[in-house]
Amino acid sequence: MTNRVIVSWSGLSRGVAAWALLTAFGVCGSVLASDHGAPAEPAAAEEIDEAQATNRGIELGDFRIRSYYPVQARKSIVRFVLYATAQDGHFAETKRLLEERRHKVRDQVITATRLVPLAEFDEPELKSFRRRIMLRLRRTLPELDIKDIYVSAFELKVQSL
Repeated sequence: MTNRVIVSWSGLSRGVAAWALLTAFGVCGSVLASDHGAPAEPAAAEEIDEAQATNRGIELGDFRIRSYYPVQARKSIVRFVLYATAQDGHFAETKRLLEERRHKVRDQVITATRLVPLAEFDEPELKSFRRRIMLRLRRTLPELDIKDIYVSAFELKVQSL
């Protein structure tokens, strides 16, 4: 079955028309990707060897943190899952240290989250928020070899008091 997309250029701006064409190619990509009618072969799943991986992830926890902003008369509830990456050569040691100091890491993440102004949660990649957490962890636990922090399943709920 072939998907057909009809785009009328009259009455559409160039940007909307370009978007419509890109969307059409995205939808019909499987038809266009085949090799002159031959069935497209499924992509081979690449196996990642643990010895070849340069960075590995460690889950730091699932967080649900309430913060109060009395000057703005607001309260917020922030939910997210936090991950840290460690270089492969130091992964086992970093994971062991994180397990031993799980409560201290959690305290630092909670403190960093409560100190963040609400405007910083509007950033697309949460760079400032992640940077604040990273700085607090490096300052309090310098023996950890964490390369970067990643936030997943982020949810922010703000209420007026």
